[in-house]
Amino acid sequence: MPEEDKGSSTRGIRRARQLCVDQVLGDLCMGDYEQAHFRINECLEGLQDHDEIMALLELKNIVVRLRLKGEDQRRIGPTRKSDALPHGFTLEMLDVVQKVLRCRNHYEVLRVSHHATYSEVKRAYHKLALRLHPDKNRSPGAEQAFRRISEAADCLTDCQKRIEYNISTAVGYCNREEYEDYLGSHEEDQIAASRKPYQAANQRMPQRQSLYQTEQLVIGMVAALIFLFVTMHYIAAPPAYSFTPTRTHSIRRVSQTNQIAYFMSPKSLEKYSEQQLAKLEIEIEEVYISDLKQKCKQERSLRETLLLRARQGNNQKLLQHVSQMPTPACQALLELGKSGHNPLQLENRSPGEPHK
Repeated sequence: MPEEDKGSSTRGIRRARQLCVDQVLGDLCMGDYEQAHFRINECLEGLQDHDEIMALLELKNIVVRLRLKGEDQRRIGPTRKSDALPHGFTLEMLDVVQKVLRCRNHYEVLRVSHHATYSEVKRAYHKLALRLHPDKNRSPGAEQAFRRISEAADCLTDCQKRIEYNISTAVGYCNREEYEDYLGSHEEDQIAASRKPYQAANQRMPQRQSLYQTEQLVIGMVAALIFLFVTMHYIAAPPAYSFTPTRTHSIRRVSQTNQIAYFMSPKSLEKYSEQQLAKLEIEIEEVYISDLKQKCKQERSLRETLLLRARQGNNQKLLQHVSQMPTPACQALLELGKSGHNPLQLENRSPGEPHK
């Protein structure tokens, strides 16, 4: 065989092996270890170069270890025979990457609801960014996952982008790019359809099927318009009450049962009858007390954690600090229980905590 043919053949084999390695890394990012194992076995067939065989076997060993999932805290990698996995990582790092890359839309990526506020989206982004930043997470696919959460946060924190994204996903598309591609291809299909040659009757699309597709498109557009209307109404509608005074909620009121202060706007107050106000106050007290209970649980959990840490480390200074730590939410619940008609029960009282 001529030297040029041998060289081109060698380059072709190396390109094929590199493509195989890239595909295996893609499977690892998605958590498809079975497919990664199958690809490596395929690539090993017919290989004669000792270094390439050892590199693939090393990668195969990592895939097997990942399939066992018994090394959450131990570092996996890096590979020494190849540059496929240049950095070590743990299963916990890879698990975060896989969860993000498997998601179908921005809301799943950030793990927030479709009604999440700006601050909720930001908190979810920062929480994931701490675990996916390239300086923290060195697993395969971490950079791609970090870019994806950044794109999701950029879209969902921009009101206009979020509305457009919601419209595009409402008619069945995963992201804005796919929606624009669909519009472009749909126009091309219409132009091509006007130039189609004559077709026999038995080869034409039945009229009922064509009408069905048109109906589906119309239904999708109507659903998108309804979703847009509801979204705009949700964004524009001010809340009926507030627990803190604001520019719009300036009238202070106190609930009848538990004496909870809240604020309403003059216009909203005019619209409510006495019966409606009584129902509203029931809702206000339920929301207020539920929020206090949640904060009280958090205060108790923090206190118990610090107590355990102080006792394990025999840290008297920390123990003294924890014993004097205030719990304002729990204290507020106790005061409500004393003054209200129905005494409030505090769940999950810490062992040894005195009754006030």
